Amino acid sequence: MCDLPCIHDATKCQQPSILKGRTFPVLLLYCWHREYDKRPYKHFQFRRLDFEERMNRGYHCIRDFRTIVNYLQQRRLNSVFISSVVVSIWDARLVQDFVRSLQHVFRIELKLMRLPVEFFVMMRLNVKKMKLRELSLEGTPLTPEIASMLREFLLASNTLHTLNVSSCNLSQYNFAIVADGVYKSVSMRCFIANRLVGDKLTLDTEKITSIVGSLLMQNKLTELTMQLCEFVAQDMETIAEYLQSSKCSLRKLNLAHNLIAADGALFLMRSIAKGGKLELLDISGNTIGSHGGEWVAKYLSSCAMLQHLYLNDNQIGAEAISLILLTLKKPCCIKRLQLYGNLYDARTAMILRRLLDAKVVRQEEIDISYTFDEALQDYRVVPWR
Repeated sequence: MCDLPCIHDATKCQQPSILKGRTFPVLLLYCWHREYDKRPYKHFQFRRLDFEERMNRGYHCIRDFRTIVNYLQQRRLNSVFISSVVVSIWDARLVQDFVRSLQHVFRIELKLMRLPVEFFVMMRLNVKKMKLRELSLEGTPLTPEIASMLREFLLASNTLHTLNVSSCNLSQYNFAIVADGVYKSVSMRCFIANRLVGDKLTLDTEKITSIVGSLLMQNKLTELTMQLCEFVAQDMETIAEYLQSSKCSLRKLNLAHNLIAADGALFLMRSIAKGGKLELLDISGNTIGSHGGEWVAKYLSSCAMLQHLYLNDNQIGAEAISLILLTLKKPCCIKRLQLYGNLYDARTAMILRRLLDAKVVRQEEIDISYTFDEALQDYRVVPWR
C-alpha cells in the first residue's frame, strides 16, 4: 500500500452525467434505413433491441410506434420486418393506420411480437386491398381468438402463398384452426409450422399427421416444414401415403429434428421412389441410425426428382454412409447432400475421394470432404462448410 497521505476529496467528485434518451423522429428512421438497405430502399426493418441500444432508453409502445407507422405510411415498401415490439390496442387508430401502411407490402415478417386480436380483425377487413404474398409470425403467440381470425384472413386472401407460424405457441387445437384456413385457401402454397406445443406434456401426433395428410391430399401445397413436432415412425406412414400419389404436388418436405427413426426413413424414401415428385427432403436430427441409412441407400437411386437430401446428425454408421455415397453415379441429379454429424471411416473417405475426383459430385454439393492424415497414414473425412 501507498504510505503517502491521500489528498483526494471524494465529496468534491462530480456525479457522472446521466445520458438522456434521444427523441425518435422519422428522419432518424430514414437514416437507419439507409444503413440496412440499398437504393431504392424498399425493405424496412426495425429491431427493438437495436433501438434501445442506440437511443439509450426504453421503447415506448405508443409514441415510438407512431413514428414507425408514420414512416411506413410515407414509403412504398416491398417488405417489412419488425422484431420484439408490443402493439397496444390503447390507441385503436394507431393499429388501424399500421394495417393500412402494410397494404402495398408483399412480404411482412412480425417476429417475437405481441399483437392484439384487433390487428388481425383489421387485416381481415383490409384483405381485399392488400397485396400480401408472404406472412411470417415466427415467435408471435397466437391465441385461439387470433388463430380463428387468421383463418378468416387466409380464406379471404387471394394473394398470400406463404405462411410461417413457427414457435407461435400453437397447440394441436389451434393448429387445426390455422390448418383449416390453409386447406381452404385458394392461393396457399408454402406452410411452415415448426415447434408445435402439446396440451399436456406431449403432442397427439396422430391427430397432427391426420391434419397434415388432409393438407397434402388437397394437392396444392408445394412446400411443408414441420420441425420439432415430435413425429414418430408411424406418423410417416400417413404422410408417405400421399407422397407416393401421382397427384401430389409437394416438392419440399422438411421434417428435421423429429423422432421418425429408421422405419420413418423407410416409409418416406419408399414413397418418394414411387411418387417421384419430391425435390427436397430434410430429415436431419431424426436418429434414423445405420438401419435408416441403409434404407436411404436402397431407394435413393430410384428417387428421380430428389435434388436436395439432408441427413445431418442421424447417428448413421460409417458402412451405411459408404452405401449412400456408392449410390451416387454420373450423371447425378443430387444438387445438395448433407451428411455431416454421422460416422465415417477410411473407406468412406476413399469413396468420397473417388466421387470428387471423378466429378460425380462437386465439392459445393456435399458438406463433407477428405484429407490425408499423416498420423493415421490414411485418408479421413473432414467437414466442408
